[in-house]
This record gives sequence, structure tokens and C-alpha cells, in this order.
Amino acid sequence: MEEIKITETFIVKKIKDYLVNKENGNWHEEKTKISDLHGHGADIVMTGGSKNGERFIIECKGKSYAKSARSINKEGWLNALGQIITRMNTKRIINTGVQKGNINRAYKYGLGLCKESAEVALRRIPKEVAKVLNLYIFSCDDNGQIKMFTPSQFNT
Repeated sequence: MEEIKITETFIVKKIKDYLVNKENGNWHEEKTKISDLHGHGADIVMTGGSKNGERFIIECKGKSYAKSARSINKEGWLNALGQIITRMNTKRIINTGVQKGNINRAYKYGLGLCKESAEVALRRIPKEVAKVLNLYIFSCDDNGQIKMFTPSQFNT
């Protein structure tokens, strides 16, 4: 049996498929934008969600198979986090109306990571920070299975 390589492209495809097929997810494949490997912008931008006007912006990092892979895989999430934060060009807190003072939930942000990297990120990113940023983590195991972690599941 051939070993699956958990590359960035592989993780992008798996997360897109996971969200499109997620029960009650309402994420639209036809409204999904995938950037090429060396392109600018987030790796995945999806439209849909519970109100059909939400955006999910996801940055992915593949698993390293280099000799120094152990440290790369444990710390690779930091690079993805930096990239996703620089793409947060919306106000995090609503300034007007009935929802004034609440966190803007129309924009969800995600990190798509190999399992090893996701485990470290989940431990090290404070739950309160994940909630304010509306940050999710997608973990891809060695079999290509995706597991999604919501902000309330961080640092537990």
C-alpha cells in the first residue's frame, strides 16, 4: 500500500471536501476559491455557512518529510498563523447596531495542518484568542482524515 503524503495541496483538497460535504455546513463548492501553491492570498476562501453570507478563510501547511521534520512539523503552524492574521482585514468587533460590541462571526479563519502541528497549535493558542479571532483548526491525520476544532476546543 502506497504511503499518503500529507502535502499542502492534499490538505487543501481534503478540507474543501470536508466543508462542502459537512452536514448542515452549507459551504458552496462553486463559490470556493483555491489559490495555487505559490499564489498570493489564502489557500482556501469559501462562502456559505449558516447565514449563507459567511466567509471561511483558511491557510494550510503540509507535513514535512525532511530530516528535521520533527521540529518543522511541531512549529509549522506558527507560519500559517502569521499568514492568516495578516489576512484579517475585517474589524473583529462590531461597532454599530444591535450586535454592537460582539465579535464579527461573518468571517471565520482556519489553519489546515498535519496532525502533529495541529496538536501543538491547539495546546499553545489560548482559547480566548481563538474565540476573538474566530479561529478554527483543521487537523489532517496520516490517513487523510480531517478533524475540525472550534475555538472553544483550544487549549483544553
